[in-house]
Amino acid sequence: MSGRAPSPAVGKSPLSGAAQAGMVNENVAIPDRPTEGAKRYARRKLAAGIVKLLLGLAFLVAFLLSGASADLYDSLRAVTSHYHLQLTGYVLALLAISYLLLLVVDYYDDVVIERRFGLSNQMTRQWLARSLKQWLLSAVLAVIAVNLLYVLLRHFPTWWWLLAAAGWFILMILVGMITPAVIVPLFYKLQPLEDRRLVDRLLALAGRCGVRVKKVFEIKLSKETKKANAAVVGLFRERRIVIGDTLLDLCTHDEIEAVFAHELGHVALHHAWKMLAVGGAFSLLGFFLVHLAFEDTAARLGFASIDDIGAFPLLVLWLALFGVVFRPFQSTYSRRLEKHADLFILGRVETPASLISALTKLARRNLADPVPNRLIELLFYTHPPIAKRVAYLQQPAPKGG
Repeated sequence: MSGRAPSPAVGKSPLSGAAQAGMVNENVAIPDRPTEGAKRYARRKLAAGIVKLLLGLAFLVAFLLSGASADLYDSLRAVTSHYHLQLTGYVLALLAISYLLLLVVDYYDDVVIERRFGLSNQMTRQWLARSLKQWLLSAVLAVIAVNLLYVLLRHFPTWWWLLAAAGWFILMILVGMITPAVIVPLFYKLQPLEDRRLVDRLLALAGRCGVRVKKVFEIKLSKETKKANAAVVGLFRERRIVIGDTLLDLCTHDEIEAVFAHELGHVALHHAWKMLAVGGAFSLLGFFLVHLAFEDTAARLGFASIDDIGAFPLLVLWLALFGVVFRPFQSTYSRRLEKHADLFILGRVETPASLISALTKLARRNLADPVPNRLIELLFYTHPPIAKRVAYLQQPAPKGG
């Protein structure tokens, strides 16, 4: 799902009965240790992600050092003399080759593993159609972004990094604005929630939290997955708080209210803007470091200038490497915001312990590892692990709020 990372799921058989005030649903055991299935699922998903990352980096290095990049650029120059047509053709060709290279690993990650652990509702042809649609969308965005970036590289070789960071920030805002109306409908069916009683309850909660919500939306996740989730997507007036149909089937109204309050917390506490600000700061630092490294390494590899299209894989390689380095810091900040959103519900819903109940059900349904390895948590988790969330939600609220 586009927009904010789905919450509160990662770190999601209907069960009857609601949690009583101050108590967790007695049918739900708090996850203090992972099941063997959750551990195996986490290991395989992590391994697939690492393989995709390493394959992608290795492809860029090989494409660059083998001379294939220069050959592709020469071929495009033979077809057209227009610089940005050459650049567009190059980007599309590189994206197509990398897509085909990673297709088998993507299939294993998205389909084979999910089916093996009973989490997928997708047929192979559905996955392939979705994968191609994702590639087309990413290709359009990449062509626009790369062409704008190379305008900066050509005309502002000394200060391109500063302008690129500002452009990245603006682009992220624009993507956030169009996500609910344009991007989400390409992949999911989004419609107003039909349960009127639940809608009225959630809208009343939004009013108590000081968040303006006109409609509560249901997103059809069950077409693809058995996992349950909810999320905030979009910015400004196009912002949507969406609840997966799988979550509606899994949880009681008390639990859904608690999850909804968590999502309202993200809005009320301005978490989307805070993440954008942090991302903007890291992008500024990242583009500056790339600026320092890119020109020197491009010259060493025989490229005439930083706007040489044949050097594009080197630019992507540096951006990817710095992205990997910065990711743990951004994930740490994301986990902090998720904790704030969890604690936001205290005093705002009748049964705060329902969030514990919901999180536990979500962890069981989504095969989340409640107590991952600490290093894995630091490197990859954007949400606190379930066991930590349960622990701090069980602590007494501090006096004075």
